[in-house]
Amino acid sequence: MRCLLVINMSCGNAQKVLNNRILYNLLAEKYGIVEKIIISEYDKENFDFAEVCANYDALAVCGGDGTFNSAINATRNLDIDLIYVPCGTLNDAAHTLRSIEFEGLTDLSDRRIRQIDLGEINNTLFTYVAACGTFTAIGYKAKSKSKKLLKRIIYYLHAIKEYRLAHIKARIDLPDKTLEGEYTLIMVVKSKYVFGLGFNKLYKHNSGTGHLLLIKTPKGLFKLIKMFLLFFRAFFIGFKTQLDTKNIKFIEFEKVSIQLESPEQFCVDGEELQLDGRNDVGFYKKAVRIFIP
Repeated sequence: MRCLLVINMSCGNAQKVLNNRILYNLLAEKYGIVEKIIISEYDKENFDFAEVCANYDALAVCGGDGTFNSAINATRNLDIDLIYVPCGTLNDAAHTLRSIEFEGLTDLSDRRIRQIDLGEINNTLFTYVAACGTFTAIGYKAKSKSKKLLKRIIYYLHAIKEYRLAHIKARIDLPDKTLEGEYTLIMVVKSKYVFGLGFNKLYKHNSGTGHLLLIKTPKGLFKLIKMFLLFFRAFFIGFKTQLDTKNIKFIEFEKVSIQLESPEQFCVDGEELQLDGRNDVGFYKKAVRIFIP
């Protein structure tokens, strides 16, 4: 058996995995032959994962969320094992998995590789988040060079620039209810952490479900102050239970349909994706493996 190891050197912490013997030994134990390809930021934009790994039994991707998102979508129709090795700036998925206890770990010797669900929104796969509205653009606007230099500080700087209300008119169809309104944030999350904030205390790594966070667009005077309070409630206090109030909803779901009145730019695992009209969201159980450093 053969495994292809792809390392994106433009990611913030790629150097740490370049000669990681633990990772290499795990892959060699499982697949025998391990071959390595190193790519740059320029290469990533033109790199065809499906083409280069067509003759391999496994693909291990070392990079940030965007790199892995490209890999899972490019290879979704191939009969190949996928392993994600997080070496981005925030590594929310890996941070999440290190913070919780696990049952039923994989059979690799030191149990560093674990199975997690994948989400899908309108035929695009994602590992941990798909969101539009306030602050979400910082996920794809932060450039690789800035992230390597400033690490997570670059996200905080972009957050200041993105501090403004969004007006997203949408209808949300859940199996047991329909929600309709104008939202400043629509977020589907399959992680405990987003942008380093561990707000989702209800996260389950292989449940086949995710969580939907909706924050209504504030009205009247002091709208930006009201928005700050709503975001503080959601991301700094967090959720230990589901929530259903007038302005904030946090709901566990298996499937949901998001009907957008007009086109919106989504952040999907750090990549920009424009969506419009009806967008169906669901999950695949234990669809991919992740290496926990």
